[in-house]
Amino acid sequence: MARELDKLRKRLALRRREINERTQKSERMVPLMFQRHEEAREEPEVYVYPERNEPRASTDRQGLLLFRTLISICLFLVIAIVFQSNAAPLQPLRAGVEQAFEQEFQFAAIAHWYEQQFGQPLALIPSNDQFALGDPDQDEERMVFAVPASGVITESFEQNGRGVLVETGVGAEVEAAKSGYVIEINNSEEGKMVTLQHYDGSESIYGMIDNVAVNVYDHIEAGTKIGTASRAEDGEKGVYYFALKQGENYVDPSDVIRFD
Repeated sequence: MARELDKLRKRLALRRREINERTQKSERMVPLMFQRHEEAREEPEVYVYPERNEPRASTDRQGLLLFRTLISICLFLVIAIVFQSNAAPLQPLRAGVEQAFEQEFQFAAIAHWYEQQFGQPLALIPSNDQFALGDPDQDEERMVFAVPASGVITESFEQNGRGVLVETGVGAEVEAAKSGYVIEINNSEEGKMVTLQHYDGSESIYGMIDNVAVNVYDHIEAGTKIGTASRAEDGEKGVYYFALKQGENYVDPSDVIRFD
């Protein structure tokens, strides 16, 4: 009987050594299943988990962020030096930077491309099954401008050089000639001036506007109210200014719109 007990103790001691060796090599503790109650009772209660190397992902992200910050600071300093210096070799670079900052961002074109690829953005473009006049994907017959407000041209494109003056009724509503984004609202001596940018990059400009009903970056459809025409000098009629711009060139509005 004593001999059997000695053999059992040796087997338990051997089993404990094997279990301890496996535990030190493994990364996680795996529950052990015992065949006999004596083995479970002799199993040690405390295990020491092996050390694990912490991931370096967070460190890599911090390094990338620091690198981008340094690049941004360097670019800022370079631009500051270019604008402070009068050296002739730096003048082309200065002109290029000025042009990049002065050039208007094509909000309408980017938004239309996004809509084609991914659908209408929920926060930017209201859901509407009707397409607007001037959508570049529609047939050519639809590629027209709606008249902002019917009236008579009192100053032609040849006389003005950029747009036309249209005489209309007192308090007449001036509407968007084409769908797009409001990119600018300025004050002038004659009244407010509203600029819309359309999907194809062209712009329509509405001047001498009272009671402006839109805000900058609003997306509006053709026919949306921009505001009302200001009063003429005689006070009996309304008048507004309208211009079309393609790139850097102005286009005669009377070539594409009938105002009467």
